Amino acid sequence: MNVLITSAGRRVSLVQAFARAARARGGLVLAGDASGLAPALYLADRAFQLPSVGAEGYVPHLLALVREHDIGLIVPTIDPELAVLAANVQAFADLGCTALVSGLTFVELSGDKWLTHEAFAARGVAVPRSWKADEVAGAELPSKLFIKPRNGSASRDTHHASPETLAGILARVPNAIVQEELEGPEITIDALLDLQGTLLHYVPRVRIRTLAGESIQGVTISDEDLKDWLGGLLKVAAELGASGPITLQAFLTARGPVLIEVNPRFGGGFPLAYAAGGHYPEWLLALLHGERVEPRVGKYQKGLYMTRYNVEYFTTEPLW
Repeated sequence: MNVLITSAGRRVSLVQAFARAARARGGLVLAGDASGLAPALYLADRAFQLPSVGAEGYVPHLLALVREHDIGLIVPTIDPELAVLAANVQAFADLGCTALVSGLTFVELSGDKWLTHEAFAARGVAVPRSWKADEVAGAELPSKLFIKPRNGSASRDTHHASPETLAGILARVPNAIVQEELEGPEITIDALLDLQGTLLHYVPRVRIRTLAGESIQGVTISDEDLKDWLGGLLKVAAELGASGPITLQAFLTARGPVLIEVNPRFGGGFPLAYAAGGHYPEWLLALLHGERVEPRVGKYQKGLYMTRYNVEYFTTEPLW
């Protein structure tokens, strides 16, 4: 089975992890991106230029690659791809290819932080007190607030605020959601559900340092006090349509864990989860080959640190 990583960008470790899994089964890992200098392309067995995700020909282009290169799995890496792939799952399935994406309803609600807030709160998951931008006038607001776009990513256009500074910030943030600012450690959970939504594994970690919204330093933490919450949270996500890889963010507050964000894809910090024992690429390929993958909930290395650095790749001829 050949695997295609789309919008590969700088996701070098993810490409390498899938390469190990695919090659062990006699397959190849392919990578695509719009830029011929995307570094992950140079670590793949083959590389392809892709149109932009919003282009009309994006899906037909992917379908042509699937047919030509016997691709059995497509792995998206960025948020704009998710709804496009989720809306075309059947077209890929008709060619014998699995698009590794949750159901369209879940993708759409996770892509809108207000819908995420409503959907999980309605099922008993603790979320921050939140207001739409047009609801704050006259509302009883806490003294510390956090503002971000409802459809934002990579920590862009995020702001700390107070009720006094709120109006000025809202004027600069498009389609904003206003939330209480939470206090406590911020954690990320890398998790894997099977293709029917059954929980197979998770790795909670603390993001020690981030750059452009991506973890560059982190450490895995114990799930001893989080097991029930994590199990319930991921059960709710599955009921809402989640499957495959999912990345969640939360704060560990005095009132308990509070969910703030859900991304139904591999997170940028996934290499730490992989190193800690979350070999999701291998398990996904096993599932797609009809093999049984037993849940490994709680089985990962605690207290494992990650720190990242840049590595250069030199070429006199960019791929395109």
